[in-house]
Amino acid sequence: MEEVSITRSVELEAGVDDVWQAVTTPELLSGWLEGEVDVDVRPGGDGVLVEPEGTVRRMRVDEVEPPRRLALQWWPEDGSGPASTVELDLQPTPGGTRLVVTETLLAPTPLAAKASSAAGSRWDVRFLLLGCSLLRVAAASR
Repeated sequence: MEEVSITRSVELEAGVDDVWQAVTTPELLSGWLEGEVDVDVRPGGDGVLVEPEGTVRRMRVDEVEPPRRLALQWWPEDGSGPASTVELDLQPTPGGTRLVVTETLLAPTPLAAKASSAAGSRWDVRFLLLGCSLLRVAAASR
């Protein structure tokens, strides 16, 4: 079976440093990943995401290049789905920051296309929540 990846990007009206904080600070991650996040953001650091419906996702941080790149692996603790790599790349733009997320299944299965489509939809929602989170932070600092 071939590798299955989804890539999503969003243009955010926030500086690279603010977006970096939003993708590396557990409290801010919790706000847009739709669950409680606890993660040690350093290479080899472990973490956990508890999603609203109770699914627990374990994490291992692979790369940290502030404020440009974060790469990790995550997987459902109960084995209900495959592990995947998640790469978050930040690029400054004239109006703020472009965030590109690529999620790649590590063990493609016959249902990989369906899982990829669902993952893509979830990233779309997460980006909307991230944008809202960054707007709230900006408003609070004024």
